[in-house]
Amino acid sequence: MTTSEGRHRGADLSVVVVSPHGFTHVRRCVRHLREQDDAARVELVLVVPGRASLDDAAPGELDGFASVVVLPVGPVPDVDRAAGRGLLAASAPVVAVVEDHAYVGPGWVTALLAAYAGGDWCSVGSVMTNANPATGLSWANLLLGYGWWVDPGAAGELPDVPSHNGSYRRSALAPFGDALPERMGRDGDLHDALRAAGGRMLLARGATVAHANPSTLAPTVDLRLNAGRLYAAGRADGEGWSAPRRLAFAAAWPLVAAVRLRRLHAEHLAAGRHLAGAPRRVLLGLATALVVDALGQALGALRGAGPAVEVLRTFEQDRLQHLRRPERALLVEETPR
Repeated sequence: MTTSEGRHRGADLSVVVVSPHGFTHVRRCVRHLREQDDAARVELVLVVPGRASLDDAAPGELDGFASVVVLPVGPVPDVDRAAGRGLLAASAPVVAVVEDHAYVGPGWVTALLAAYAGGDWCSVGSVMTNANPATGLSWANLLLGYGWWVDPGAAGELPDVPSHNGSYRRSALAPFGDALPERMGRDGDLHDALRAAGGRMLLARGATVAHANPSTLAPTVDLRLNAGRLYAAGRADGEGWSAPRRLAFAAAWPLVAAVRLRRLHAEHLAAGRHLAGAPRRVLLGLATALVVDALGQALGALRGAGPAVEVLRTFEQDRLQHLRRPERALLVEETPR
């Protein structure tokens, strides 16, 4: 294993994985990276509180990569900002962040690098799939979090790609310098800044990431309420809404939920679409989540973002705690014997 002080610089792709806890929390994520056909082209950057965070890694679990950089940063209150620090420590010409609850599909490294070789993209995204597809709430959270990026048919040049589980040409990030971590996360403006600089973005065909999503009601309500609140507060403040407009928007929350349900149904669930024929629980879960999100937007328009950013950060600390127990049992991998 190499370290952040003496890392190998021959990799084609650096992948940043943040573990606020021990290696057990990222074991499955790292295994999917290690099993890639082109893992030998990857520099793995592990951002951890301290080197003891890797004490539960078994021999061989970090083998197979071009190199491994271990970046101790102390406590990790903000996973996105920590990922930004990992990007600064990366050395490859293409860099990516993979969340601890996201698992790259076969051929992901090859597809990602081929996409960069084929165009002048500043950012290349992956098609997002569902790592725990048994519940309607899981599908609702995936669709609301990743939108059209869940549809393989959307692959191609797009105005935006996922920032969570995203990848970048390192030269496109260079102008941000040490301020890059502050551009990351839900309250950051990284993609806006990249587009303003003329950057183009691609959703890569053949690059997939399976994402674990909250699948129980209480966490879903917390997530969707605060995500809606943050979005509406940012929109109202950014567009300088007057008090009457804020009030009118808040009063229209049922219409907001209904319009979005109709649009998302047409994009994903209607006949001929990629999720056509999905169980009714998917539509029910989506309707439930959209009602909560619309109420959050009403709150954001009237009262501002409040604690929404801080609440949302907690969801990145240990995503699997928000899954049903049988799903957690399937996704958490213990130390190999």
